[in-house]
This record gives sequence, C-alpha cells and structure tokens, in this order.
Amino acid sequence: MVILSVHNTADIYGASRSLLRMLRRLTKDGHEVHVVLPGRGPLVNLLLEHGINVHRYEPLAVIDRNQLRSFRGAIAFALNFQRSVFWLAALMLRQGFDVVHTNSAVIPAPALAAKFTGRRHVWHIREFFSDFPSLWKLYQWYVGLLSAQIVANSLATREQFSARLRKKCSVIYNGLDEDSGVIDRENAQRFRASLGNPKWLIGVVGRIKWVRKGQEVLVKAAALLANEFPDTRYVVVGSCAPGNEDHLVRLHELIHEKGLKERFIFAGELEDLRDIYAAFDLTVVPSMMPEPFGCVVVESMAVGTPVVGTRIGGIPEQIVDGTTGLLFEPGDEVGLARALSKLMSDEALRLSMADACRRRFQNTFSLDTAYSKFSEIIGLNIREVNQRYPSSDQLVCESADSRAQTTST
Repeated sequence: MVILSVHNTADIYGASRSLLRMLRRLTKDGHEVHVVLPGRGPLVNLLLEHGINVHRYEPLAVIDRNQLRSFRGAIAFALNFQRSVFWLAALMLRQGFDVVHTNSAVIPAPALAAKFTGRRHVWHIREFFSDFPSLWKLYQWYVGLLSAQIVANSLATREQFSARLRKKCSVIYNGLDEDSGVIDRENAQRFRASLGNPKWLIGVVGRIKWVRKGQEVLVKAAALLANEFPDTRYVVVGSCAPGNEDHLVRLHELIHEKGLKERFIFAGELEDLRDIYAAFDLTVVPSMMPEPFGCVVVESMAVGTPVVGTRIGGIPEQIVDGTTGLLFEPGDEVGLARALSKLMSDEALRLSMADACRRRFQNTFSLDTAYSKFSEIIGLNIREVNQRYPSSDQLVCESADSRAQTTST
C-alpha cells in the first residue's frame, strides 16, 4: 500500500512521536509511506532514517490562532489553503496514493485534496476546540464530510463531535513501543544520586506553561507538604515554547515565594525519559486545561511509576483511580497534596500501583494494540479503494517512476 500522511510541524512533540512510531511500523511491514511537512525540523531526519519519504511544502495551510486574529493573517491563510489543496492534489495524482492520512485537526487542505482526487481520507484528531466553540460547530462537519473515517486519540477527544459524527469516530490511544518499559536501573540510580538521593523524588514532565500545564499547582502542593515530607525533591522536565519565557520566570518566582528553591530542580529538555521516569517515585500531571491524551501518563506507567493526574480531558481514561494512580481536580493544590501524601505514606499501595501500571500499559497502550486498530482502518480503506478503482494497481505502477523523480529532503 502507498500511504500519504500530512503533519502540521517538523518539530518533535507528542503527536509527532506518535506519528513516527505508527509510520515506522507501516514501513517495516512493507508499505510505502510518504509524509508532507511544512518545513525543516528534527522530525525530517527521524522519518528519513526509517525509510519514510518526506515532501516539504512550506506554504502548507495550518490553522493558527495568532494568524487568524488579524485580517491580513486570515487572508494569508485563505490563500495558502487554496495553494495547499492544489499542491497536495497534484502530489496525490502523481504518486498514486491509496489512502491519505491527516495527522492533526489544524490542517484542513489534505481532506479537500483527497476529495478532489478521489482518494479515501482518514483524519486523526488530536486536539480540543473548546476555545473555539462557534468555529467547531461548523468545522466538525467539514471533518466528517471529507473523511471516510475519523480517528480520535481518546474518548474525550471523540466526545467533542456531535452524536451523528461520533458514529464515524474510532478511538485509538497513542501506543508506545514494547521497549518503552525497558530501563537501565543503574542509570536511573545515577540520576537520583546526582540530585542527592532524596527519600522522595517526584517529577513533572512537559512544556512549561503557566495555567495550562499546571506546574504552579505542584509548587503550591509542595509548599503544603514541606513540613510533612522534608526530604522530597521535585524535578521539572521540559522548557517553555519560544515567546513564553515569562512562564518560567513566574514559576521561579512562585518557588522562591514559597521558600522551595532547594526543593525544585529544573532539568530542561531530556531525550530518553525512560530511566528518568524510573528514577521518580511518582509522576505528576497537573494539567489545568484538557489534554486530548497526554503521553506523559502512559510513558510513566510503562516503567511502573504511578501517576497523580488531573481529572480532565483524556487523563482519566489512562489512570484507573486508586489502582494505577490517583486523580484530583484541576487547580486543586490541596487535593494534589493529599494524593501525594497518601502514596508517600503507603508503600504497599504504591508498589501495587506500580505493578498495575505495567499491566495496564501492556494491555491497553502498547503500540501493538494501536497499530492493530490503525492498520484495520487503513485495510478497510484500501479494500474500498480497490473496489472504486479497478485499475488502481496499474495507477500505482505507473506512478512509480514519478515517485522516483520526486525530491525528498
């Protein structure tokens, strides 16, 4: 099968990693995979390393709230949208793709290009549109009408669609590779030792973003626990997005205000987090805005580190409250402090949760599970393609020369 996937960025973040894992598996199984990206970035080389063809189209129309706030920005988006549709349609005809996969809700052009060229289209929805309820009322129908199948990365993401459109939605959780649970205990111990071997090590992983990601809630909870658990260190893994440097400043100011400067360690961006998660006693996901899925939860569960997370978005679908971790209400530092205190005070409960985390990851969130569901959807589509295009084998064969001539980066 020849597959085209269109993604909204060449940077590396949760959706990019999820896409890479899925496409890498498709390539391994003998499928020819192409990806369209809007520019250069670290994702390009990672795709190429696994034999995935990359096409760059910098004017690719991507919905961006900052751009659409101005009249000039809206006009520029409309022009790029038109150009993107025609460019993608030409690519689809030239390459003879069997199925088109759009990996983000913020890229509207691939669906229309697939419609024009008669290709079946699968749309992967990984975002919430709660900030734009009026837009979503209309846009969800655009998504539904131009998709043979909609894939949502959580039940929470699926629920934002109208009841009629939900029938078209399949939920596929972001799966992790089997080796996501394989750790180097010595490396984990070295990381812990570098922080002074505290009795308790609690981590928070993700983009530093005031209010949205909720790191400040953890700081406030830590202040409440300061006397009860004095030998505790908190590790903040991640950095701010460009332009949001003030969020880090505000977080440092809050830590200083609470007298916790010696308790918090900022580790910045780290490449392989498996051993870091294994070094933590607990992982906290204090998001105050809905996370469509939240890969941090699953990454931590894979190595057996229980998670304390907010009861919002896709997080409660991953954490079985009281079995694999604990849930608390968004923004409730008292509830978070209570949950952390409960787990730090009950070793038997924490250890049982660690075992339950590993089992839940293997049974529900492995790449095998996700890939099986995704390949079934693609398989259904390709059978329908063959029915629609009796000469599709010839079309793919004839497009082989043009594929060889297409410039990849």
